[in-house]
Amino acid sequence: MPKLMFVNSTSRSMAARPDDVPDDAKDSYRFLANRMLWSMDEGDVAVLPGKVSDAWLAYVADLLGLASPPTVLSLGDYPGGGWYPGERPQLAEALRGLVAARGDGANPWRLECYIHDRDIASWERLLGIGAEESVRFAQGTAELVNSKSVFRSMATACGIPVAEGRVVDRGPELVDGVSELLTRTGAVIVKQDVNAGGDGNILLTTVEGGKEAGAHYVVHLAATDPATVASALEPFGLTALPDLPAGASPAHNVIEVYHESVRELSADMTVPRVGAPTLMSYSDLRMAETWKGSIYPPQNLTPRLHAHLGAYMQQVAIVAQQLGYYGPMNIDAIVTRSGDLLFNEFNGRVGGTTGIDMIGRRLLGQDYLDHHVFASRIDVPAPGCDILVKALDEQGLLFTRGSDHGVVIYNDTTEETGTIEYVVVGRSWAETSRTEEQLTGMLSKL
Repeated sequence: MPKLMFVNSTSRSMAARPDDVPDDAKDSYRFLANRMLWSMDEGDVAVLPGKVSDAWLAYVADLLGLASPPTVLSLGDYPGGGWYPGERPQLAEALRGLVAARGDGANPWRLECYIHDRDIASWERLLGIGAEESVRFAQGTAELVNSKSVFRSMATACGIPVAEGRVVDRGPELVDGVSELLTRTGAVIVKQDVNAGGDGNILLTTVEGGKEAGAHYVVHLAATDPATVASALEPFGLTALPDLPAGASPAHNVIEVYHESVRELSADMTVPRVGAPTLMSYSDLRMAETWKGSIYPPQNLTPRLHAHLGAYMQQVAIVAQQLGYYGPMNIDAIVTRSGDLLFNEFNGRVGGTTGIDMIGRRLLGQDYLDHHVFASRIDVPAPGCDILVKALDEQGLLFTRGSDHGVVIYNDTTEETGTIEYVVVGRSWAETSRTEEQLTGMLSKL
C-alpha cells in the first residue's frame, strides 16, 4: 500500500496568526519537515514545503534499505499559497496523475501527514483517499488537540496536573492575570494558544539568574504591578484588545505560573480510532531557551515519576481520542524542583522526536528502548551529508544498516543553515555519551 505524505509542517494550523511566529523561527518549520522521510517505503510520494538534499535523501534510502530514493515534491515548485488544494492547482494535477498511475483497487493509496488539518481533509476528498478520515478531520479535530487553551481546559477538568494559570485575551485580562500570578514564584510564562513548541513564548520574571527553558523571549521585571507588566508587554502587542471585525474573536493566550524545572520530559503516543493509546517513545528534553535535542529513554527516572508519567500521558491521549482525534500525539511535561510532575501541552501531530522513534523501530526493532539509549541534538554546525558520512566512517562512528550503535544523520539542512541534526545510538548511556563526545571532537576539526 503506497503512501502519499503531506509534510505540512508549515500548515496554517501551526500558528493562530503568521505574525505570531518569530522571524528567526519561520524557516525552521520548512526544515523540520525532512524528518518525516524516515517513514518512507518503496513507491511512496512525499510533498515537502521546501527542498531536500539529494545526498541526504540517498543516505536515508540506503540506510532504510530502499532500492532508490523516494519521490519527493517541493511545494515551492508549484505556484500558489499555503497547503489548501484550491490554491495549488498544478500540484493537484500532478498528484492526481501519480495516484492514478501507481494505485489500484488491490493496492490503494493511504495518506500520512504532519498535522491532519482541514487542508489535508480537502486533499483526501480531492484525491479520493481516506473518505472516513476526511469527514472526521474536516471538523477541525486536529486543530483542537493543538490548542493550549483546549489542553488546559481538558487537564483541569480531568485532574491532570498543570501549573496554575488561565486562558486570557490580550489586553487588561492578560496584564492583570500576569501581575497576579507573578506573586507565586516571581515568574510567569505567556504562551500563544496555537504555536509550535516554545515559539513566541514570553517569560516575565523578577528572578535573577533563574532557569529560562521553554521561552523564546525573556523579560526581566523590577516590579509585579500591572503598570510595570503592561510596559513590558506593550512591545509584543499584548496590552490592548485587537481591533477586530464584528463577530470575530481574538486569538487567546495562556498564562501560567513558571516553575523552574530539574528536567523536561516528552512522549510520543499513537492514538488509535478505537482501543487503548500506545506509548511509542519517551525522552528527556535537552533544553536551552527552547528544545535542542533529546535522550531516549529518560535516564534515572524514579519509579514514582515513571508511573505517574505513564498514567497521565495515557489519560491525556484517551481524552484526545474522546474528542475524535486519532493519529500521532506528543505530550510534554516538566519535573519541578520540589519533585512535582506538571504537564505543559499536547500536540496532535508529528513531533520533533517522532522520526527518531521511527529510526529506532525500523533499524533496531520494536523493543529498541529496552536495550538502547539514543541522544539527539539539533542545529549542529557541520559539513554536508557526503563529507560527514565519509568522516564518520573513517572514525568508526557511522551507524550502518545491520549495526547496533553509531551516529545517524537525522536531518541535513547544511545548504540552508550550515547545520545538521544527529542521533547517537548506543547500547548504554555510557556508550552513547562517549560516542557523542567523539562526534563533537570530530566535528570541531571538520
